Amino acid sequence: MTNSDRIKLHVQHPRLPLLLAFLGMLVFMFQAGGYSHTLDSNLDEGAYLLKGLLSVSGEYQLYQPDGFWSNHMPLAFLIPGVIQKWFGPGLESGRSFMVLLALLTILGTWLVSRRLAGNWWAAGAVWIYALNPVVIKMYSTAVSQGLVACLLVWVLVLSLGDRRATWQILLGSALASVVVMTRVNMLPLLPLLILYLFWEHGRKIGLAALLTSSLSLVLLHAAFFPGILSVWAGVLPDSLTPFLDAWRPRLHATPFLSLSKPLPDQVYSIARTLRFHFIPLSGVFLAWLLVPGKAGWQTSSERRTFIFLSALFFSLLTIHAWAVLVLRYCLFCLEGYLAFFSISGVLVMILSARYWLRRTSRFQQLLVILLILLLSTAVGYAGFEELPGGILFLPLPRALLEFTPSSPGWLAPWQIIVNKFHLDLAAIRRLDAAATGFITGLLLLTITLVIRWLIHRWRAFSFPAPSFAYLAAVVFLIAGGLLSPTPWLGNGRYTYDCGGNQPQSYRMVGEHLAELIPPGSIVYWRGGDSVVPLLYLQGVKLYPAQINGDYSFFLDGDADTLLKYGLWNQELDRQWQHEADFLLIESRFMRLRMSSFDASQYIEYPPTPRPSACRLGSVIRIFAPRQPQSQP
Repeated sequence: MTNSDRIKLHVQHPRLPLLLAFLGMLVFMFQAGGYSHTLDSNLDEGAYLLKGLLSVSGEYQLYQPDGFWSNHMPLAFLIPGVIQKWFGPGLESGRSFMVLLALLTILGTWLVSRRLAGNWWAAGAVWIYALNPVVIKMYSTAVSQGLVACLLVWVLVLSLGDRRATWQILLGSALASVVVMTRVNMLPLLPLLILYLFWEHGRKIGLAALLTSSLSLVLLHAAFFPGILSVWAGVLPDSLTPFLDAWRPRLHATPFLSLSKPLPDQVYSIARTLRFHFIPLSGVFLAWLLVPGKAGWQTSSERRTFIFLSALFFSLLTIHAWAVLVLRYCLFCLEGYLAFFSISGVLVMILSARYWLRRTSRFQQLLVILLILLLSTAVGYAGFEELPGGILFLPLPRALLEFTPSSPGWLAPWQIIVNKFHLDLAAIRRLDAAATGFITGLLLLTITLVIRWLIHRWRAFSFPAPSFAYLAAVVFLIAGGLLSPTPWLGNGRYTYDCGGNQPQSYRMVGEHLAELIPPGSIVYWRGGDSVVPLLYLQGVKLYPAQINGDYSFFLDGDADTLLKYGLWNQELDRQWQHEADFLLIESRFMRLRMSSFDASQYIEYPPTPRPSACRLGSVIRIFAPRQPQSQP
């Protein structure tokens, strides 16, 4: 037996891809466990945890007037609330639960990928996530991305394929309703899944799935009716749903946070999304350029599944991009939104990859080349803030840049650009990052040419050399996979990167507050973006509109109307400052938000420990009025 035969025998061993998948899961879970300790808490995480705990404990009901801002579907709050009820309030229980969900997510990804494309592709799907630190970070904190991703994966596990048991299909249909009842932005999943089941399994199974999902949706809505209509009123067009007008707030107020962002920020948001979700997005786009027609598929079931997953991915991508770029809702949230459904993009790629055309037209090849250059440029642009200087900062001989150099020596291209176009350094860095990305794309295309020439030259394979477009797509995706754990892609600077043991730090802050603030006290909160420290206080009265901080704060407007919807303004802010028994104010907010606050009128207690190891000014200062307020 030759060495090549031995290598082939080992590669074809059925246990090898299973072992690789298991190792990928271990790598994934090791990172998830680590990030759950080191990532700083954010506004959404604190809001989900505290609103969930307040709801489950009965202190407030979801969608009640004058409660907190119930801006999402109920299960997004109730599930983390129940977990804290069972295992104790705090960041530890919330993040431990998310790590468990992350394990279930990667396991479900392996199961559904194995069914659709085989053991090797399933192992590849596991490693796509194991090598992408930023997505693991998104799944390691107690926000709804990890919860929805887990539910979605198991909907696909139960539903995809042509030989699903009826009970699995019905369970998957019911679970799809749970996904929508967790985040309304996942609404396209339900109709697309039902259409797919009709198409794949016929009228009888399709009707059963429609009945199951509809019944689940109705029962879950009934438990929160009619308040839950406020969520639908916020996402459905006014002109098409006038019957929801009663649940649409007419505020006539000016939000504190401006939603208007300049074009460069919008471009940067898109570029960061491409950078952090490189494989799902690139894989889907390339798949649709190289996928064969109907006759090119081995089974019609695989083609139907491919079309369903593509429709799911593109519909969700469209509505989230619309919300971010057109409606200007949370401009830099697009990269986080992709984490809800990126698994559908990965499945589109791995299901279709073995069918990609080895022979392509010149037009297809041109499209692939342009796409690779565009994506490379965007990914390069996304790193302008944190990566070192690129192609424009390389010193070159003056003779190459100036036709008549005034003196011998070296000169960087950016100096020529500054002198000619009078751009500032920030604009130069953006241009340099984009140019470096473009050059990287050209380099990958050059490598593809060399590989194709070698195949022709050495006749290394018994089959004809694939087209340039096919080889370029493969080289591009492999390079992206290898670079995913580097700062160029998935290991770039993430907003909440920190260090230390964040759950422990926040617990210490909460325990410090609990020692000073007795039950029954009225607490005013300006203690930072995340309200996690409030989870450790027992029996206190909060101002629930403050949970969402500046996002629910308005400069003017009618106070009673705002309060009805869990919002607040400057008038309410001043009122609550005067009637609260304790005021919790983050030290940096003393400068940014509390200009009218007169600290001399209050007794100040020892401040909390610093909750965030990486955020200056995160110490919470504790004030109480010199004259005690009457207890409620």
